[in-house]
Amino acid sequence: MPATKTILIQPLGFEAPVAKAASELAEYLPKLANVKAAVLSPRVGVPGGVKPTIVLGTSQHLGSFGLGVLPKMQALDDAIAMIPKGGVLYLAGSNARSVLFAAYRLLEELGAVFLRPGPDGEVLPKKATLTLPKQPIREKASYRHRGICIEGAPRLEHVLDLLDWMAKKKMNSFQLQFRHAGVFYRRGYSSPEMDAATRAKKLTEEDCFALDDRVIARMQEYGMILHRVGHGWTSAAAGCGGNDWEPMASVPRGAKKQWLAQVKGKRDLWHGVAINTELCYSNPEAREALVEEVVTYARQHCEVHALHVWMSDSYNNKCECAECRRKTPSDWYAIVVNEIAQRLKAEKLPTRVVFLGYVDLLWPPAETKITEDNVIFMYAPITRCYQHALDDPKCDEDLSRGLPPLNQCRLPRTNRMYAEVAHDWKKQRMPDSFLFDYHQMWAVWQDGMGRDIGTVMAQDMKDLKGLGIDGFISCQCTRAFYPLPYMANAMADMLWDRGKQIRAHRRQVMAAGFGRHAEEVEKCFARMVRLFEMGGKHDHKTALGDRSPGGRRRLMEIAAAAEAARQQFGALARSERGAVRRSLELLAVHAEHVRVIAEAHVAGIDGNRNAIKGMRAAYERRLPVILRDFGQWIDPLISGPVMQAFAAAERGAG
Repeated sequence: MPATKTILIQPLGFEAPVAKAASELAEYLPKLANVKAAVLSPRVGVPGGVKPTIVLGTSQHLGSFGLGVLPKMQALDDAIAMIPKGGVLYLAGSNARSVLFAAYRLLEELGAVFLRPGPDGEVLPKKATLTLPKQPIREKASYRHRGICIEGAPRLEHVLDLLDWMAKKKMNSFQLQFRHAGVFYRRGYSSPEMDAATRAKKLTEEDCFALDDRVIARMQEYGMILHRVGHGWTSAAAGCGGNDWEPMASVPRGAKKQWLAQVKGKRDLWHGVAINTELCYSNPEAREALVEEVVTYARQHCEVHALHVWMSDSYNNKCECAECRRKTPSDWYAIVVNEIAQRLKAEKLPTRVVFLGYVDLLWPPAETKITEDNVIFMYAPITRCYQHALDDPKCDEDLSRGLPPLNQCRLPRTNRMYAEVAHDWKKQRMPDSFLFDYHQMWAVWQDGMGRDIGTVMAQDMKDLKGLGIDGFISCQCTRAFYPLPYMANAMADMLWDRGKQIRAHRRQVMAAGFGRHAEEVEKCFARMVRLFEMGGKHDHKTALGDRSPGGRRRLMEIAAAAEAARQQFGALARSERGAVRRSLELLAVHAEHVRVIAEAHVAGIDGNRNAIKGMRAAYERRLPVILRDFGQWIDPLISGPVMQAFAAAERGAG
C-alpha cells in the first residue's frame, strides 16, 4: 500500500464560505483517496517556506499568482476556476460563495456525487491515490438565480440539511416566506410521524423567528443569497397582519377599511383571509402605507438581499372602484414596485425588490414600465402542466392569450399561453428575472403516473434562456427527493450548466443512485408512465379518469405492476448499502403508493365502499411509518394523491 500523503489546504482571506471550503476539502478528500488532509491558518497570502497542495480564495486574493484568466469578481454571479501550477492546485471564485462551489466542484471531479441531503445521500468512490486535475477547469453558472423557496412541512434539521445539499450542488439562493416561516415549521413539528406531545405543542412566534435565525446563520456560512417574505404586505399595510392563510375574525375599521379593494360593491377581507386581500391602489394613502411597510422592513433587515413584494395570494379580487379601473392591475402593481425601488435607492439600502407575474397579475402592464434597476421580475406559472415542458407549444387548450376583463381571469392548465406571456415579459427588458415554479410542490408526488417530471424539469431549466429568464427559484416541499434522485439533480445541475445533455446526464445520476440496477429501474419507471398514459402525448388523460371495463382492467394491471415493483425493489434494497439501498427503498415506497391509488380507483368503480374505508384506515396507519423511515426526503404531502384517490373512489362508489 502506498504511503499516506498529507494534503495541505491553504485558505486565503477570512470569509466564512472560504473557511467552509477548506474544511469541507479536509473532510472529504480522505474519503475519496488514501490521504490525510490538514487546513492551514487563513492568510492573505501564502507564507514563504510552506508549499500547500491546494490554495483557495477569491480572484481578488489569487490575482497576483500569475494564474491567467480568473473569474471576474461579482457579488451575484458565480464563476469558478481550478488551475494547476507548479505542483499546486488553485481554486478561485468570483466571490466567497463561489470558492465553496469550487471546492465541491473539485470533489465532483474526483468522483463524488451529491444525490440528496442527509445520510445515504452521497456516493464517494475511494481510490488508492489522489489525482488532482492536471488541466485548468473554468466554469461560469449558466443562470444567476439558482434557489429554493421553503414550503411543505419541514423541521429545522430538514432545512439545514437542504442548504448543505444546495451548496454542494452550487445553488446560491434560499427564500424564507412571510415575516417568519412558522406556517411551514408548524406543519413540520406537527407532522404525522411526530409523537403526540410534539404535535400538541405549537411553536410560538419567538420560536419561529429563532428557527429563521438559525437558517439565516447557516446561509451566511455558505455565502448564500437570502430571499424573504412574499405575500402579506397588503394585509400588513391595512393593519391586519397576515403570516399564513388562516381566516381572521376581525377586519380593518375606519379609514383603513376604505383601503381594501372594492369587489362586487364591498370592501372586506377576501373570504376572510388577510393575505388574500387586495388594496385599493388608486387610493394614495393605501399605496403609501404599502410602500412604507416594505421600506421600513428593508431598513430593519439589511441581511435580506432580495425582498419579495407580492400582492395577495388570490385572484379575481382586484379593486373595481372607478379610479382603479382606469389602469390594469399590473399597471397599479408596477407603480407600487417603482415607488418602493425608488425609496430603497434614496435611502441607499442594498436590498433589491422582487415582484411577480402571477395569476391575474400574470400579464405585463399596459402602460407603466418598470424603471428601476434594483428590481427583479419573478414569473410564477402556478397552474401550468408538468406533463410537458413549459415551452412546449403543443401543450395547449382553448384559452385566449390576451389580458382578461377585470376579475374574470381564467388560469391556464396547459403551457402554451404561459410560454407566450413569458415572451411578452421578455419584451419588457426587465433588469433581472427568474422563474418561480412548483415542480416539487404538488406534482412531484405524482411523478411516474403518466408523467416523467424529472425530464420536464431538465428541459425547463435548459429552456429558461430562450424565455429570457435568468434562473429559477423552486417553490417546493423542503423534503422532496422522491421517487427518483433525478428531478432535484436535473434542476441543480442544469442551472449550473445548461449545456449538459439530458440523456447523458440522466444516465450519470441514475447510475450513481441505483448502481447496477439503474437500467432496470428506468425500464420499470418508463413502463409505469406508459401504463398511466391514455390518448396522445398532449391529451392530458390518464388511466385514473377511465371508469370503463377497459379502464378497470388497466388499473388492475397498474396495481399488479406496482406491487411487483414494490417487492422487486424492496428485495434489491436489502442486498445493497448506502445511497443505492436508500434509492431503491424510496422507489419501493413509490410503487406502494401507486398500487394503493390504482386499487382505490378500482374499488370506486366496483362501488365497494367498505374496501375504500379499509384502505384509507390502513394508509393512515402506514403514513407515519413511511415518514419516520424516509422523512428526510418525503413530505407529508406524499399523501395528497392517495387521499384524492380515496375521495374520487368514494364519489364514484355512489
